[in-house]
Amino acid sequence: MAATFDSRRRVLTFPSLFPGVDTATAAQLKSMVASRTDRDEPDHKRLDARRARLIGTVRKGDFSLAIEIRGRNHEYAVTKALNLINELFLSLHEGHPEYLVERFGISTE
Repeated sequence: MAATFDSRRRVLTFPSLFPGVDTATAAQLKSMVASRTDRDEPDHKRLDARRARLIGTVRKGDFSLAIEIRGRNHEYAVTKALNLINELFLSLHEGHPEYLVERFGISTE
């Protein structure tokens, strides 16, 4: 996994976090990212939009995640992004284990 930080724009990006995802999987991942600011999300998962903003994008079949850091909330934003990445992997493990086996060599167990 790679990460880049643009200090001028204050954006941490995980490019091609999930390479070669199909359209349905990409939509599921984008939905999970978008839901992070919903009031229905538990406090420990919810992202405070005043402190950071998540962006999930798909380009040429690769899903990337970015988090725009607002103010002096770097630690908050990085923690939320890493927790979300973990949850995205868990979701793929449950719903699309064949993808993780093929792309990352992860065991099906």
